[in-house]
Amino acid sequence: MTQHPLHDLRMPGPTLVLVDDSDGLALDALRGIEDVPGLEPTVVPLSALDGPRKGWGSVLVVAADRARLRRMASAVPLLGQCKAIACWLTDTPTPWVLVPRPEWPPLAHLAARPAGERGVLTVVRFGSGARAQLVVMEMARQAAGPGDTTHGGVVVAYAGRPAAPGLDARSVLLPDVAGAGEASRDVPPDVVVARRAGAVDAHHVIDRAPTVVTDPGPEPVDERVFNPVGFRKDWDAGVVALAELSRGGRGRVTEAVVAAARAHQGVQVTADTATPDVLALAAAGVPLVGVDADRLAEQGLAPALAAALTATVDLDDALRREEHSLAVRRAAFDHHSTLAWRSALADRAGVRHVALPAVSALLATRRPEMLDFALRQVARQRGAEVELVLAAHGFEPDRDAVRHALGDRPHQVLTFDGGDFFGDVLTAAARAASSEVLLKIDDDDWYAPDAVHDLLMARRFSGADVVGMPSEFVYLHANEHREDLTVRRNHPSEVFARFVAGGTLLLDRGLLRSLGDFRRVRKFVDAQLLAGVEAAGGRIYRTHGLGYILRRTGAGHTWQRDDEEFRRPDIVACEWPGFQPSLALEVDPVDRPDGPDQPGGGG
Repeated sequence: MTQHPLHDLRMPGPTLVLVDDSDGLALDALRGIEDVPGLEPTVVPLSALDGPRKGWGSVLVVAADRARLRRMASAVPLLGQCKAIACWLTDTPTPWVLVPRPEWPPLAHLAARPAGERGVLTVVRFGSGARAQLVVMEMARQAAGPGDTTHGGVVVAYAGRPAAPGLDARSVLLPDVAGAGEASRDVPPDVVVARRAGAVDAHHVIDRAPTVVTDPGPEPVDERVFNPVGFRKDWDAGVVALAELSRGGRGRVTEAVVAAARAHQGVQVTADTATPDVLALAAAGVPLVGVDADRLAEQGLAPALAAALTATVDLDDALRREEHSLAVRRAAFDHHSTLAWRSALADRAGVRHVALPAVSALLATRRPEMLDFALRQVARQRGAEVELVLAAHGFEPDRDAVRHALGDRPHQVLTFDGGDFFGDVLTAAARAASSEVLLKIDDDDWYAPDAVHDLLMARRFSGADVVGMPSEFVYLHANEHREDLTVRRNHPSEVFARFVAGGTLLLDRGLLRSLGDFRRVRKFVDAQLLAGVEAAGGRIYRTHGLGYILRRTGAGHTWQRDDEEFRRPDIVACEWPGFQPSLALEVDPVDRPDGPDQPGGGG
């Protein structure tokens, strides 16, 4: 007989087993728990909780995956103090480690490991009693990894219904909407998401009544859990039915289902596939087949996502498949992420909400002939607030022409002597920037209209300190030995890595300042920065490479490299004659290398 996944857990009794019963997946895993040696379990479904539960030797929280854990956390009641708290995620493939908080009692034991063949287990034991409710909430907060876990400025409560996925582990749950206006509440909500409307008194702290929303639309997908991390450009098998990937064939999407789907060309869904499952797969960038867009539209699916999901695509073509995945995941993020959901609630309440932050693009150039091209790359950005900080290195640009090229986009123009260090020029540009998020761009590379947006999206779902794209697509100008070429290199993407393309470096200005700004060097400034981030223990994430093309002309670069190095057989996936960008680049004809406005172009 197969051992129970918790057969060696050995928790001090009695043990309260608090289980998420929202979809039955975690409940199924608990069968036979009464027979686990060394465990005295009392199983309590989350939906049955109606008040504090104290007096336990240990607490075990059971959920299918990190998204469900993060959703259930706000419903966890007062649990008193105990010496052992464990979290079992039954359908999560990778263990995760809890980082203890400094105010907790000293640790006696900490473990993160697989739970047999059923999910993963995180166990923490203390030398003295710890407040179990707060430990569980911290587990839920940390489960998605480091990064932005703030509410963005809008405080949300829930009345008569569970919290939405992936938002605030400390969200207030109310029996009815009236409780939101209680004068004794020090932190009243801006918005109450409720099953039914009701009267709410104005609150003296916010000087108005909290806004009650009964029709928030489809619940968001937790982008910190369901996202493109791990997307594969290749596949081992063809399209697979969703029911074949899910435990018990019931079609519910968990982290384990997404991990299994990565090996397939796509996933076949049906008209009965639940909207949350479609959203989870879409946010993860899994190509879907058989989507019933009309039915999903009836349930509030954004038209942009429905269009992306149902677009005609040749899944046999790896590049077209990845472009399709990108369009789907971007639409899911823009319209159905927790970030988008909270922004919509903030708009309805008329309160501020910080979603994607503004970005200052730092452009240091010593080539006036490339300026018009570079300005167009910035001017075409959409889905993000972008300021340009132009650092002209050794020449005086036409400021009126810059203003005309950028239109209403905010910008600054700085000039520097041609002998100044490149690192010093970039540091001055960074210090002049208005935004807290900085992006280093190059003057001769191509950027898709969504390039900045996609970097911010990756920053959000990855929680990384530095985000960038790979130099996956490289355009090599013709020389005496060959015609011009577009090379696609086999750089992995949607992974944590040590290196990203220097023309796509996105990071917070606080991190840059902590590293002493850009190093005072004449070249290799990108390598210096990435090395400093890595030495400081920072996380670097490499998102997709479809929206960026590195240009090599053989001269004018701060770093030199033989063009043939870009064509080594071990790193080249494919080559095309001429200029052949991804469709995601949406290149303007005027910016093609043979366009009339390009150096050496025709016309």
